[in-house]
Amino acid sequence: MSRKSHTSSAPKRRKLSHSSDDEIKHDRFAVLNGNTSSSEHSGGDESGDEVPETSAPSKLQQHTRRRTQRPSAALPAGGAAAGSLLTAQISELLAENTPNYDLRHPKITKVTEVVVRAIKALPQQGPFNLVEAEKYALEHGKVAIPFPSPRPSKDSNVKYEYAVPAAITTRSRTVKRMSIKGSEEVVIGVQMPASLLQEKDYLNLRAFHKRAFYLARIAGGLSEALRSDFTLQYECLDGLDLVPAVILTQNVKATKSRTTRYFISVEFPQDAFQAVKTLPNKNCVRSTQQPASGDALPTPFYNSCLQRQASQNYYDDLVAAATSRCPAVPDASKLGQLWLAQRGFGTNLAQGGFGWWEWSIMCALLLQTGGPRGQPLFSERYSSLQLFKAMVQVLATRELTEPWLLRSDTLDIAQSEVPMLYDGKTGVNVLFKMTGASYQHLRHCAQLSLTTVNSKQEDSFDSTFIRRYADPCLQFDEIHTMDIGSHSNAPTQNDAVNKLFRVLKRGLGDRVTLLDIQRPFPVTWKISTPSPKARATSFQVRLLVNPDTVSRLVDHGPSAEDQAAATEFQQFWGSKSELRRFKDGSITESLVWDSSEPVTLQIIRHLLQRHFSADPKLVATGSSRLDENVLPVTAVSAKDAFTLINQKFQALTSTLHSLSDLPLPIRSVSAASSALRSTTLAPPLSPSTATPISILIQFDSSGRWPDSLPAIQHTKIAFLLKLGDALSTADTTLTTRVGLEHTSTATTGHFNTAYLDLIYPSPAPTLAPLIFRLRIHHDRELHLLQTALSDDSLHGAIRDSLTSALAAHKRDFLASPRHTTAFRTLLTRFPALSPTIRLLKKWTSSHLLSRHVPEEILELIAAHIFVHPAPWATPASPTTAFLRCLWFLSTWDWAVSPLIVDLSVGQEMGAEQTAELRARFAAWRKLDPQMNQVSWFVGSNVDETGVAWTAGGRVEKVVAARVAALAGACLEVVGGQTAAGLSLEVGKTLFVSPFEEYDFLVMLDKEAVKGAAVVRRKGKEKYRNLEVAAETDVDVVGFDPVEDFLADLEAAFGNTALFFYGASGDGGKILAGVWRPGVQGRREWRVRLGWSSVPISDKVAEDDDDGKEMCEFNKMGILKEMEIIGEGLVKEIKVQT
Repeated sequence: MSRKSHTSSAPKRRKLSHSSDDEIKHDRFAVLNGNTSSSEHSGGDESGDEVPETSAPSKLQQHTRRRTQRPSAALPAGGAAAGSLLTAQISELLAENTPNYDLRHPKITKVTEVVVRAIKALPQQGPFNLVEAEKYALEHGKVAIPFPSPRPSKDSNVKYEYAVPAAITTRSRTVKRMSIKGSEEVVIGVQMPASLLQEKDYLNLRAFHKRAFYLARIAGGLSEALRSDFTLQYECLDGLDLVPAVILTQNVKATKSRTTRYFISVEFPQDAFQAVKTLPNKNCVRSTQQPASGDALPTPFYNSCLQRQASQNYYDDLVAAATSRCPAVPDASKLGQLWLAQRGFGTNLAQGGFGWWEWSIMCALLLQTGGPRGQPLFSERYSSLQLFKAMVQVLATRELTEPWLLRSDTLDIAQSEVPMLYDGKTGVNVLFKMTGASYQHLRHCAQLSLTTVNSKQEDSFDSTFIRRYADPCLQFDEIHTMDIGSHSNAPTQNDAVNKLFRVLKRGLGDRVTLLDIQRPFPVTWKISTPSPKARATSFQVRLLVNPDTVSRLVDHGPSAEDQAAATEFQQFWGSKSELRRFKDGSITESLVWDSSEPVTLQIIRHLLQRHFSADPKLVATGSSRLDENVLPVTAVSAKDAFTLINQKFQALTSTLHSLSDLPLPIRSVSAASSALRSTTLAPPLSPSTATPISILIQFDSSGRWPDSLPAIQHTKIAFLLKLGDALSTADTTLTTRVGLEHTSTATTGHFNTAYLDLIYPSPAPTLAPLIFRLRIHHDRELHLLQTALSDDSLHGAIRDSLTSALAAHKRDFLASPRHTTAFRTLLTRFPALSPTIRLLKKWTSSHLLSRHVPEEILELIAAHIFVHPAPWATPASPTTAFLRCLWFLSTWDWAVSPLIVDLSVGQEMGAEQTAELRARFAAWRKLDPQMNQVSWFVGSNVDETGVAWTAGGRVEKVVAARVAALAGACLEVVGGQTAAGLSLEVGKTLFVSPFEEYDFLVMLDKEAVKGAAVVRRKGKEKYRNLEVAAETDVDVVGFDPVEDFLADLEAAFGNTALFFYGASGDGGKILAGVWRPGVQGRREWRVRLGWSSVPISDKVAEDDDDGKEMCEFNKMGILKEMEIIGEGLVKEIKVQT
């Protein structure tokens, strides 16, 4: 009769659904023509569930792609699985991730039966002393004994022998129908006879040394009997040095079972060692110098590892009994496996030491006990979702560093840094493989999931079960790799990690909110070689930082008067600690850090040298800090520039409100510019990119305003002239001038026609003047535009003009100030939001998409990452947040899903407002199924329309598809860097765009793209003061010849080509273009084709059966016209083939 143990098996992990660079290049037609459908990889027959996860997407991935085809539902906060929609989602998820047991089980049975027969055929051998045992192993099978460290001494009197196993048990999740698709580990547990063990074998690794010989004898016998069918190697089971196992690999090349791993593990008989002798507070590894166990440090890790090897059968029965009492256990276990796999957890030490085995044992125990007075904590009537949620709640809310003792009332164990769920029946701490770091990480994940499950977010199901969480570059703010080689001889594997965690946690203090330590996966080695002598000492430290404190340069320690605390502080920090007097008169121990590199990195390097004698140069950082290395560098930092701009805006607002000689009092002054949102790519104080900063003023209501659109525009001009004179009088340093815009439609009055530039002197010689562009908002205009548009007798041109004017009015005078106000508030909550937005704008500009993706949309996408961060925590690093933006862009199915962002301070956006936005989205898709008018629908609490920034085809389908493809390709690059974080060199490649996919490239004169001042300058000035004066010439502020050239190209050829260029002042020397599909190929010639054409040669025309006159698009002629229009700016135009 076979059993199944619950060894962890990593289920198939959902990969980020995006394309590589090659996919972009080879699928150019689909991308450039807005084909957003992605090919679905069929899983094929049932054997497809065993295909390695790197070769094809799993059902979980396919579920991710299809999830947007049905509405989402929030998981019920009350814990009841009452919603039919949620029940269907859970059922579908389980169905898609449950393998075909009837197909998988026979494959496993076929292999295990062969192995079991060979083991049972091995004859009894021994007893041997150490030398004889090693000699016998080499002579019979040429195997080495994988003794765990420390090896037994040569003078040891321990006897090693092999006898027929007391039992052989096959453990597999498949056998008990609890597995999910993906790789699986099958453990063949071989139980040593009790006669081979003595009472004292629990001490000093004696049992583990005997176990090693027993395993080596099995390896030697199998290597001779099954040499043609299997390759045998050693590997530490679950990464435990004390528990080496034999791993079998089938030699059949055609096998499809590559993701099934077979282990042979030697186990001890149940109750072989009394639990009272291996309590967590007992020492079972005694040195010869310190024989008295009462004076030695406890060995809880060793003790639980020993008892676990004697309790496998018991826990098999425990889970089986729980399943019989509570039928929801198998499905709850599958949900747990999916949840853990998405977060990178597994039963292996390198995966945190908490996997499927720990989950199932913990669940089974709490169905039996754990509640008040020893009653069950979980109800047997729970559904699978309720049971899953109860487990997550326990992990999130129960502080397990305070020992939780089950079925053991008399034991008293002190709190420690590692978690403890102690089972008094077996003497096993179920969580013994976890370190303090991995437990805090697990608890952090559980808290995030519990918050998501109990929230009202409609994507909580996806955030909990579907979205891939464990990508380090997306999950953590900082990643550092280090080596603590001098500490490799720690008593147990976890001791070094726990000490590192303890030291860094104290040293980093409130700078971090989460500290996780990742260790390497165990290696395999040949059965002919001994165990690896040295443990892996390379670790990866991953941090979630506190944005408010992470950059603090001075740390205050204890007062000099508290001598004990001061001495302890000095011992911990060493030479870094110094006594300092501060302005308030206090004298304290202090730490002073350098601002030239991350403070966290300085702390880690110092503490590793101080406490581990490690070389600080061996600490490598994988945190690329893209915001400091990719964004434009100006004479003044971006933070200081934005601060200066906002201070000047506040002063201007006060000045405007203080004016008394105006016809009407000013009701409000509103910010309406990205500069006042601190989100411009280059700060407006840079001379080469000096751009006016838009603000709006609104006067008090008055009946003296005219009731005609043209008259209102003339009245605005008069107001602006009066306002300019009043401001010049109030501030003599201020220069004012009235400017005109939309002059071609000025007679209609549909568009705003005037503005007032307010020019403040340059704050410094190397900075540009500060220019605010003031426009007047009159609320009557909206009503007049809507009334005029309601006239059914209007002809097409006027109706189009009114439609455009109404959209522009809503965008510029209503949406923009509300958007700016919301972001000014949001930036105070999230310091990393501003550089994140600027990185996203830089990325968009680098890929020549700035003209096609409104900056407000990019800001909303970045804000979404901060206000709706699930399944992660809120990012504190601009680089991490930027990568999450790319992840969102690559996975957002915008064709069927709107983006709704709550920008309110208290997340007060209600269900009704969200439902209204979804209804609007559905209406737009019904009205415009081809998405010619609206592709991206982005709504928020300050934009209830959802299309303020995207209506009118401002983001075309081809651009939306292009953005998704590029974001996916960038994440493919990042995905290859997750082992050590994102290097700066690789990070910079994300901002390099391929040009192969464009039809033509317009090469611009490099002087033209440096800025307006350079273009207007006749020649290079001889003296620097004249050069500075030329750079800060206010007459050219806001003038961008490349933007004007692009506007002319779109007006003339917008129906035949799509033009791509970067942000103003950051666009580079190349303007790219793609011919629209409507002008490709041959056409029958006719009048009013809509584009320039040339006839096809007679020889080609003769091939046409109908003998019609055929023509084709005059590409070369159009390109020549572009070159003529851009004379002085265009160097050449390259045609791509």
